[in-house]
Amino acid sequence: MATANAGTDKSEGVNEQANTQPPQTEPKKKKLSMSSWVLISFAGGIIAGLFFGEMLAWMSVIGDAFIKLLQMTIIPYIIVSLISSLGSLTLEQAKSLGVKVGKLMLVIWLFGLLSMYLIKYTFPDWQAGEFFSLTALQDPNSVNLLDLYIPSNPFFSLSNSYIPAIVLFCVATGIALISIKDKESLMRPLQLLGESFNKVTQSIVMLMPIGIFAMTAATAGTMDFDEFQKLQVYFVAHVVMTIILTYWVLPAIIMVITPFSYRDITGIAKDAMITAFAAGNIFIILPLLIQRTKELFHKYKIGDSQTDDYANIIIPVVFSFPNLGKLLTIVFVLFAAWFSGKELDFLSYFPMSVNGLISLFGSVYLTIPMLLDSLELSSDLFQLYMVSSLFTSRFTSLLAAMNIFILAIGGTAMLAGIAKVSMKRLILCSAITPVVFGVTLLATSWLLNNIVDTEYNMDKVVAHMSSAAEVPEEVTTFNWSEELEVNGPRTIEQIKQSGMLRVGYNTVQVPFSFFNAQKQLVGFDIELMKKLAAELGLKIAFIPYTSENVLASINSGLFDITVSGLQMTTTRIGFVDFTNPVLNLHYSFVVKDYRADEFQNDELIHQAEKIRVASVGDYSIIPHLEEKFDNIEFTSIDSDKIFFEDDGKSWDGLLISLEAGQTWTILYPEYTTLYNREEIKSFPASYAVAKGNHSLHIFLNSWLSIQQSSGYIDTLYSYWILGENAQPKQPRWSVAKDVLHWIE
Repeated sequence: MATANAGTDKSEGVNEQANTQPPQTEPKKKKLSMSSWVLISFAGGIIAGLFFGEMLAWMSVIGDAFIKLLQMTIIPYIIVSLISSLGSLTLEQAKSLGVKVGKLMLVIWLFGLLSMYLIKYTFPDWQAGEFFSLTALQDPNSVNLLDLYIPSNPFFSLSNSYIPAIVLFCVATGIALISIKDKESLMRPLQLLGESFNKVTQSIVMLMPIGIFAMTAATAGTMDFDEFQKLQVYFVAHVVMTIILTYWVLPAIIMVITPFSYRDITGIAKDAMITAFAAGNIFIILPLLIQRTKELFHKYKIGDSQTDDYANIIIPVVFSFPNLGKLLTIVFVLFAAWFSGKELDFLSYFPMSVNGLISLFGSVYLTIPMLLDSLELSSDLFQLYMVSSLFTSRFTSLLAAMNIFILAIGGTAMLAGIAKVSMKRLILCSAITPVVFGVTLLATSWLLNNIVDTEYNMDKVVAHMSSAAEVPEEVTTFNWSEELEVNGPRTIEQIKQSGMLRVGYNTVQVPFSFFNAQKQLVGFDIELMKKLAAELGLKIAFIPYTSENVLASINSGLFDITVSGLQMTTTRIGFVDFTNPVLNLHYSFVVKDYRADEFQNDELIHQAEKIRVASVGDYSIIPHLEEKFDNIEFTSIDSDKIFFEDDGKSWDGLLISLEAGQTWTILYPEYTTLYNREEIKSFPASYAVAKGNHSLHIFLNSWLSIQQSSGYIDTLYSYWILGENAQPKQPRWSVAKDVLHWIE
């Protein structure tokens, strides 16, 4: 019994030991990191956008809401972080921060601007052409730098998100706290507020996959493929510059002055970079960049509470300064100059880029139009920037994040006294840099020259223009024939009784009356006259005229109305009756592209030898120009086309309306239109009827007033002059609509 009991006791003891051991569990599956979820959401958004297309445009609302939530605590965080961090410094530390971080920032700006200029050499050869733009007549937007920089009313600066002014207020307050002794009672609450703002941000970040998916799906679903094709040169240039600056230039600068390796510099903040790229926003990663800066110093055993404080200060401060991400707008300006056919040399580029750098303390929405205007480029190109930013904002944010991170690392190292130039690394980076730039730029140039279609087709766009609006089918047009009965000018009643309206036109007066590629007579005035005939229930006959016979033909009654951008002049109103102005046009000169520099200002024109200028008819500004420039000789020609077909043999320039000149230079891209914004003068373009034909004159004035009020003339102007919808926009392609045919 004793043995049995002993065995039993032993068995139970073993069982007890077995029961006290931890149970065997299956290994836990590794959860996906937030950066992985963000990338998955980004890819899913692209796929969904391509599949459903414009059906997902509404999701941009979700994306905008998510971004606003993320931005909710950023400005409060900057305020408490700056004031508390600066207030904890000594005066000497504050001075050192401004000087040392400022020097590093200037170095980064200089290398960035020089690097960006090189990308222009990768652009393929391109022949540009563009329609007239109303921005040619407008003054550039002025930037009120005082409001952006000086917080005369801090609450006004806060309500308008003027970050530079807010930062100045916080810096001034923080510096003032340096000399105050009993400040702990304020500093601790500020630090607690900063921690609470971080917690709010971290909670919102949990929603990031949803926000990223919504933003990406809306973007991928609405961006037109034709727009993407047009912008592919800029996209490639932007991406290439982002990669070079993010993963070589910026890390190389820090490698030379700190002990950190390239791998650690580019790797430790990888999650912040991915988040910035996916969200297209750097507000949301500022706390994360501060944390990664601290981690890098502690990893190398050189971090302490002092370096932590430096990171807390530097990142909010440098955030309000222009970073290389913002400066990538310079790449767009280089692209815009290329796209418009304007050569931009370094002497023009550098002051332009410096002006852009200064204005970027404000907003890119002011900077881009200002820079385009300074280079005499159409401000309509800003619309291309807006479209492209849907794609490039990701890369802009990636570079901006790296720029801020590098400034934090370098600034902290300099302030902590551990920054020192390594000659070995300096020589290594100096040797590798030309190779990196050379190989990358050559590969980019080869890629762009092989994938970009640079065939000039704007002339085909003009040649295939037909009508801005539907013309009733009952309108029948006839060409002039010798059988027309001419018995003097006809009243409006006689025209109605005859059943036919006779209109005189210039055969090659682009864009008012000309023959398109289908041999159809089209143009602004032609379409307006067709509408008149339709509303009167008449057929219409178009009769060509020349400058020599036009006045006589009107008064003889060969045609009832004369059109084709006819200029109202003091001399002409003595021979015919003009309607109220249909349009106000503006004077300009058209010259060969290579001769544009010869006409840049009055002084150069005065210094030139005899200048031969052609014009269709006697423009009213000619006497003024002859008095101002005694070396200009004017010659009257029958049509503008004669000048262009002459190819510069007989005349040096053409006096023409700016609106028509822009269209002609699309058809003949080797020419350019010159105008001086400060001295642009306008003249009225009207229709003419026979002298004394009061009934028709009064009727036309009243009818034109109706067309002005109804917006029909604006519709024609947008199409024929501004070129809007000259290339009709096709419905956005999507898998659901065009492949599976789920949607009609």
